[in-house]
Amino acid sequence: MRHGIRFFTSITLVVMAAIAPARADTPVVVELFTSQGCSACPPADRLLSELAARDDVIALSFHVDYWDYLGWKDTLATPQSTQRQRTYAPRVNRELIGRKLRGSFTPEMVIEGTDSLIGSDREDVLARIAAHARVEDVAEVDLRREGDALVIELMPVGSGAAMANVRLVQFIPRAVVDIRRGENAGRTIVYTNVVTKITDVARWDGRAPQTVRVRNIDEPVAVLVQRGEAGSILAAAQID
Repeated sequence: MRHGIRFFTSITLVVMAAIAPARADTPVVVELFTSQGCSACPPADRLLSELAARDDVIALSFHVDYWDYLGWKDTLATPQSTQRQRTYAPRVNRELIGRKLRGSFTPEMVIEGTDSLIGSDREDVLARIAAHARVEDVAEVDLRREGDALVIELMPVGSGAAMANVRLVQFIPRAVVDIRRGENAGRTIVYTNVVTKITDVARWDGRAPQTVRVRNIDEPVAVLVQRGEAGSILAAAQID
């Protein structure tokens, strides 16, 4: 453990990215990469729960599986969440603890698909959320349910939007886990907005309004309009 975070460095990754436009009036997306087997993660899990209660934030928890070997298998982890973090690693800004970091670590918060921070560093996380909230909108997304269909309305704002993936993120609003082994043995931890599945449902050119309908999605979801596999998030919304 170094500086209150846990690193996973079996894959060396080069960090290179620039801050991209975010939005002023729609929620800022915060993704926490966490693990039940990481002793540094509970403070970040609590911070994410606080952020999830805010109207101006979409807070999502991605449980990774690469710490399972330490003695406790994360009951909420998915290979898809681990892969999403690894895809972010060479693309996000990681100016942490006065130097750039390489590889995957927990707890990591990725804000708006561009900024990587230590997930328990409240001051830095809140500052970056505020900074992104001040940037002008480039796109908007609206969600509603019509019968068994989830309707996604995409709208450009000005001329700043670009080609993007329309990404459906399914999540469990609350999970309580009694951890019996590993670094957090004996603790009961509450997890918020735990991601169970990510699906790309459309591509959007960013130039004209577009409507997407997805059927048989009953659980709470967030929709992220995101450049590439792990780029800047142009717009986002969630619905219970």
